[in-house]
Amino acid sequence: MNNDFELTLFSDSKYEEITAEISYKDQILCQLNKYKGPDNIEIEFFSDARILAEQNAMKFSLSSFLQILAEATEELKIS
Repeated sequence: MNNDFELTLFSDSKYEEITAEISYKDQILCQLNKYKGPDNIEIEFFSDARILAEQNAMKFSLSSFLQILAEATEELKIS
């Protein structure tokens, strides 16, 4: 997997590991949650939380992104 991606699991104080956050080069990219159940995982994209320098633009391999999405989805389903 591309090491520029980072997966962080966290939760609301009422839940346990219900949210997965994917960052790319320390920039929050998206958040997946299973508030509606493990078979209805939702994704929310963040585009302007922080601005990356041009040399760190949000351009990456599709296969690497799909791989981290699959990992996040699996982690949410088993948590």
